[in-house]
Amino acid sequence: MANFNGRSGADAIFKALHRICIVVQRFGPKLNLAIDLTAEAALITSEQATAAKAFITSSGAVCDIFNVVARNSGFSQTGEV
Repeated sequence: MANFNGRSGADAIFKALHRICIVVQRFGPKLNLAIDLTAEAALITSEQATAAKAFITSSGAVCDIFNVVARNSGFSQTGEV
């Protein structure tokens, strides 16, 4: 694996996303229900609901990606999200 030693922001992004990903992983089904109810109440548009659900669905993969990028940058010592 090629290492990039220097500030790239990947570590900061991973650290910020790490906590979000833990919460999304734990509460994903409830979050999806909350999004559905909010959309049904017309407080958000269907496009916003779709975007929110896409965020929940993709957050695990995004966290995994930035974990690898941060480790490759030589900053992150975390192996898992």
